[in-house]
Amino acid sequence: MSNSSFQYATLPDPAGAGLPVMTLPVDARYQQAVDCGVRAAQAFFCEDDAISLHAHLPACLHHYLQMVRQACALLAPAETVWQQHEQASRDAFCAGYLGRIQQELRLIRPSPPRQRHAAAMH
Repeated sequence: MSNSSFQYATLPDPAGAGLPVMTLPVDARYQQAVDCGVRAAQAFFCEDDAISLHAHLPACLHHYLQMVRQACALLAPAETVWQQHEQASRDAFCAGYLGRIQQELRLIRPSPPRQRHAAAMH
């Protein structure tokens, strides 16, 4: 069943670097989570000498999810609000974080020209 009103979250061009806006496979209702992931990735770029990427992402995600859970608790004491939004919030945060890392990599190493019959990645 498809929802024709579904809109995708986006990842903007970082500071006008000339990269196209990325459309993410995340519901636009979670754009704020995407944006938080982007900000966390930006923080990593400032702290990358002090912490590894594989330690930074889980720590930021944990902190973000704690904040979301607290906000949900204020909206409804039951766990239902949190349960409805936890996985989507987690996915959106990670999409923003990793999307921003991908953008940075594209700035360093632009994508090669697309081949007409490129092999699919599995």
